[in-house]
Amino acid sequence: MLGIRGYGVYIPLHRLKLKEIATAWKESSQPSGEKAVAYFDENVSTLAYNACRNAIKHADIKPSDINALYLGTVSSPYIEASLAAPLANALGLPENAEARDFGASTRAGTDALQAGLDAIKSERLENIMVVGSDILVGAPGTSFEYTAGSGAAACIVSCNDVVAEYEDSFFYTTGFADKWRNVESRYPLFGDTGFIRKYGYVEHVVRAARGLFEKLGDTAQSFNHVVLQQQEVRLISEASKILGFTPEQLKAGMTLENFGDTGSASILIGLSAILDQAEPGQRILAISYGSGSSAALSFKVNKKIHDKRKNSTPVKSFKENKEYIDYFTHLRQNKIILRTEQ
Repeated sequence: MLGIRGYGVYIPLHRLKLKEIATAWKESSQPSGEKAVAYFDENVSTLAYNACRNAIKHADIKPSDINALYLGTVSSPYIEASLAAPLANALGLPENAEARDFGASTRAGTDALQAGLDAIKSERLENIMVVGSDILVGAPGTSFEYTAGSGAAACIVSCNDVVAEYEDSFFYTTGFADKWRNVESRYPLFGDTGFIRKYGYVEHVVRAARGLFEKLGDTAQSFNHVVLQQQEVRLISEASKILGFTPEQLKAGMTLENFGDTGSASILIGLSAILDQAEPGQRILAISYGSGSSAALSFKVNKKIHDKRKNSTPVKSFKENKEYIDYFTHLRQNKIILRTEQ
């Protein structure tokens, strides 16, 4: 039975209320919600390490039994250097373990997950650690500053002792360019907002979902829980309305207003939040989006979810365990402003 053997999440302690950003820029609106902000000594690798440790604990597996580590991120500090290899070493994976890096879009986490599932299905490997980790930073004063968050989530895919069985997947790809960042850019760049809304997120998520429905003979009501790429509330709402998802289906996987847009970790965090609450027999639909491509994946929860729940560090604990910081501290911790050397 191919699927998820265990999972884990890690979210930085610090939170910034979105109204702090609005106040700093003297905006008339006072948005609700908050986002997670990485501390000075936190980075993509440390977030990923903690998420992986939680996944190992939940899966009840030895690091020496994990054959590979696949890491997805769009916020690596390096153009040429692996983050997956040193992470595998730090976690105590064997020296013959595969280490693969996925990037280029916020779909990287689910790309890593799909690659892991395919490798297990081919019987080439037995247990693979999949992790998505990002520290997203938006340019000051932009709309992305409100949503750019930080977090990591990991899962171990296997054919043994799984809590959620993988059913199938469907991809929809056009190459539509809505967001990008080149080697000279400190912050992501965006295309026209109206153009993005019409041809970007919503179009791709809807087409990927409908493709999977047709492939499996399902409808929107076939799934108990749904998690969509946690990018913008409005986009999630529009795509959900078109597809016919109810607020109840979306509730468990919604983390945007707690942690912000966590990029490559987004779907894996939402999936973890759902698995924290899901019951045996329930079905889960996860749909990612990034850089003109969406992936829709279907899972079915089994009875082992209850047995392993005692080993988990639930997403709810990260929602509750937090400390608030002000806007200036957020700028410092994200290295948006730096102290001038005397």
